[in-house]
Amino acid sequence: MHVTAVLIYDIGDDEQGAISRRSLQRLVTGRLRQFPVFRRKLRRVVLGVDTPYWVEEPRPDFDYHISVRSIGRRSDWVSLTRVLTEIHRQGMDLSRPLWEMCLVRGLRDLAGLPSRCQALVLKVHHSAIDGMSLAVIIDAMHRRAKTLSRASTADPQVPDNWDVWTRFNLNNIVRQLKMAKTVRGVLPGVLRARKARRLFAELAAVSASRARFNDRVGGGRTLGAAIWPRENFIAIRRAVHRVTLNDIALCVVSGALRAYLQHYGQLPARSLVAGVPVSLRGSARDPATGNRIATMMVGLATVEVDPVERLRQIHRYAVAAKKRIDALGTGTVMDISDSVNPNILAGGIKALAQASLMALAPVPFHTMVSNVPGPMTPSRFGGADLVVPFGFGPVRDNMGLFHIVSNSHDRVSLTFNACDRLMPDGEFYRDCLERAYLALRDKAAGLSETTRSGK
Repeated sequence: MHVTAVLIYDIGDDEQGAISRRSLQRLVTGRLRQFPVFRRKLRRVVLGVDTPYWVEEPRPDFDYHISVRSIGRRSDWVSLTRVLTEIHRQGMDLSRPLWEMCLVRGLRDLAGLPSRCQALVLKVHHSAIDGMSLAVIIDAMHRRAKTLSRASTADPQVPDNWDVWTRFNLNNIVRQLKMAKTVRGVLPGVLRARKARRLFAELAAVSASRARFNDRVGGGRTLGAAIWPRENFIAIRRAVHRVTLNDIALCVVSGALRAYLQHYGQLPARSLVAGVPVSLRGSARDPATGNRIATMMVGLATVEVDPVERLRQIHRYAVAAKKRIDALGTGTVMDISDSVNPNILAGGIKALAQASLMALAPVPFHTMVSNVPGPMTPSRFGGADLVVPFGFGPVRDNMGLFHIVSNSHDRVSLTFNACDRLMPDGEFYRDCLERAYLALRDKAAGLSETTRSGK
């Protein structure tokens, strides 16, 4: 359950902008110290009767947390993907602070990138951050020290056994009161959500049946990345009115899934559904808010052949999903999870996952598509220019395919992480993404040309 950010840097033909291990240690002890994840670790409660506590780690082991490796003699995307797969598939030591950095050297003449590059890999456990807080961390890495916010770095007190026991009993009382309050608000929210659904009655029903990636996952991973000019996404948005850049990314994923599943004869008769995380955090600049997200269910219109029409339908599905989650209340899911004893919550989630694998139970969505916004202006780390960020999310039983969309000021990245048993042919799926993008770009360009000719 960790997320991995990959930051590609142009270090110059003479490699004068090369990043060093020492500079990464200075980064963590300096400007990144404002973020609690880099200076704290978990203290678990006996028998899991309460949620773990964050406690200060006074002297992180930088030899463990920061490493350096080379891409190898063969410098190409296949070699880089292999290295990233090895890094991402390894679980994290939950007894240490929940972050790791790895500097990957030797990126030479990779297609679509400057001639000399390095990749900085940042791996953080999802319990400590969500996509938005990861975006804030990446932004802080590239901002001048004078412009950084001075978040509180007060060390949390380490609870003794009496504190833990007192908090456990107090939290259980608070949870019961919070659950009663939450339940009172659920029914009106459900009624509002049903009313909002009726506003979009013209949308075709989506599939609730299991698809290829709704299965048990193993330890192997298949990773891949596609990078495109951001100006092309903006051109598509201008040609197809009202749609967003997120809608366009969802449309590319939809086209790729349609082609991939058609190849295997597994495309459902109804549209697949994407789970799209949305942030519940009050302030995008608050580094201490950790992980607070809900998930929208957005239809992907995978039954539609025409890419532009598919994009328009996805936009409508996305608007409908946003209306439903607003009607239900964006904090409802978090309130429910915060109101349940951790052992009961964990056991319930595992039971639901096992039940859905053992029976033909409905599934809420078939893949995840998360947006982690990158910097909108040119960014530098030391003497190295940021070319593009991308990342890889976690997969789990019943959710074996995860996409992340990110961007730099001039590029858009779309990556995928899947169980290698469910997707053994990552290169083929990447080709499906590329073809889906080109089909949408070309069809939108034709639409724009027709509009100009009409004028």
